[in-house]
Amino acid sequence: MKTTDSHKTILKATGVFGFSHALKILVGLVGSKFVALFLGTAGIGTVGLLQNTLAIISSITGFGINISGVRMVALADAEQDRALFSKTVVVLKRWSIATGLLGVLVTFILAKPLSIWTFGSTEYVNWFLVLSINFIFSGLAVNKMVLLQGTRSMKAIAVSTVVYAVLVTLTTIPIYYFFRMDGIIPVLVITSVLNYVVNWFFARKIEILPVQVSIKETFSRGKEMIQLGFLLSINVIFGHIMSYLLKLYFNFQTESTSVLGLYVVASTLLITYVGMIFNAMSTDFYPRLTAVQKDNSQVKEMVNDQIEIGLLLITPLILGFYFLAPIVIRVLYSKDFIDVVLILKFALLAIIIKAIIWPLSFIILAKGEKKLYFKQEIFSDAMNIGFTILLYQYVGLIGIGIAMLLNYAVYGVYVFNVVKNNFQFNFRENTIAIIIKSLILGSLAALTVAVIDYPNGYWILAILLLLSVYFSYVELNKRVDLAGFLMKIKNKFSRN
Repeated sequence: MKTTDSHKTILKATGVFGFSHALKILVGLVGSKFVALFLGTAGIGTVGLLQNTLAIISSITGFGINISGVRMVALADAEQDRALFSKTVVVLKRWSIATGLLGVLVTFILAKPLSIWTFGSTEYVNWFLVLSINFIFSGLAVNKMVLLQGTRSMKAIAVSTVVYAVLVTLTTIPIYYFFRMDGIIPVLVITSVLNYVVNWFFARKIEILPVQVSIKETFSRGKEMIQLGFLLSINVIFGHIMSYLLKLYFNFQTESTSVLGLYVVASTLLITYVGMIFNAMSTDFYPRLTAVQKDNSQVKEMVNDQIEIGLLLITPLILGFYFLAPIVIRVLYSKDFIDVVLILKFALLAIIIKAIIWPLSFIILAKGEKKLYFKQEIFSDAMNIGFTILLYQYVGLIGIGIAMLLNYAVYGVYVFNVVKNNFQFNFRENTIAIIIKSLILGSLAALTVAVIDYPNGYWILAILLLLSVYFSYVELNKRVDLAGFLMKIKNKFSRN
């Protein structure tokens, strides 16, 4: 197969960010272990609820500029006009500060009802009043991270990710050790401050010219960003609300007080640990796709390349997680969380499907098709909460994983039809072949843990894992010289 620059670029970006996320995870392993021991399932559930509540307010008051801002900065950077770029950055900074202050105001006004909705009493009003500080720093942090992403400052983002993880871990452990549950609010505030400080430090070297931008121009230049961001924020708000409602639902399950904690841990494993490949790819993929969004043929090639690389990296990771799931949960958390395995049995297979449809959804976003993107995300979020509650009621924890699998499968068919009909997208033959092989390997692993279960299924999972590693190595080597690629990544990190 012919090696393409696109494959190299994707793998390079994923390698740099993937490596940094892996280091972040290794650092976070220590923090996760101690947090699990100090807080238990109930404490982790409480942290999850608070984080979800803050995310809802942030998405309401942030107008989605963490996403639309990346698009605006990427387009301005592509023009090679530093004055235009600098004006864009000033506009973004002003809007980021304004949205942060709006978040503080909204939290102050809603502190009492938030306490009642989240915890069933007014005892926690002060928690939300203190947490309002987060929005000032999160608004400033978003501004700096959007700047880094929009300019594709890969090394800076990668290193900042690791530095932030180290600082958070060093801060979190002693606070939770001494204060246990009372340390939750200080930790949430401090991590928000650290996020801004780290992002500011690594974004400070990006050249910004001293330009004058009037208030009127701030509104006019930010109009497109806010219009796109507004619809994106509606999607994000709806998604966070659905997640919040699910957590409330699990929190008030009388048959088990630990269900919420198990759900939060499963989500963390899938999003933070397994999902590190998606985080790594999205940081570079979205700005690049935005730059070529007017050319459907280039979009098609770039998305097919992204799907291929994504699956070849994700599939061995998923098979490895299937093989090590019980051990990973005990090491990261404790034996009290072992039932998370029930959720992962089918949820891990859903991640392989996500690797297929995730780049497709970015086509709609990069093209600025606000209404189409709004419809697809609302559709997915509504299915998620419906499937999850229904299947949990009938089959318990394993139903949460099945719900995720069904959601991504139906959502995938929907998104593919949208991009096919609107943007003439289709899969290449070699991409289809990789999709089929990845799904077969993932499905066999899911069936193994569902039918044979641990520990009897270990030998089958080991064989599937080896097959997936071999398959990915062969296919990646067809596209990129792996030895040379790894050496370039090593040299990139060793410079300076």
